[in-house]
This record gives sequence, C-alpha cells and structure tokens, in this order.
Amino acid sequence: MKAEIEIECKEPKIIIESLKPENKDLKKFDIELKAEKDKLKLEIKAENISSLLAGINSYMKLIKVATDVMEV
Repeated sequence: MKAEIEIECKEPKIIIESLKPENKDLKKFDIELKAEKDKLKLEIKAENISSLLAGINSYMKLIKVATDVMEV
C-alpha cells in the first residue's frame, strides 16, 4: 500500500532535516521525504492499512510541530 501527500510550507528542507529517523530498524512503514520549492512531498509505503495510517498520522503530527516551531 502507498500514500502520497503534498504539503505547502516555507522551508521544506529544514523540516526534512528535523524529521530524519534516528533508528531505522524499528519501522512498520517506509517513508521518503522530498522538498520542492514551497512544498514538502511524502511517500509512505506499508504492508497493511494500519501501518500506513500509523505512518501518515505520525508524520503529519511531526510536520505540524516542526512548522509551528518555525513560526515562533
């Protein structure tokens, strides 16, 4: 299963750097992050829907926190 998401943001490269996983061994899903001008692109792949949703929810929350911190 795969999900692709585009999010508009001011500094996508900074957000990508802040979201790099520390431990790649403990994963239920694979994620690829790309920066394009004022957009952050996510591609999440997982074996089942629950893992895919976990990946989407986790990264959407982390991106929200990162963008909120950058605005302060």
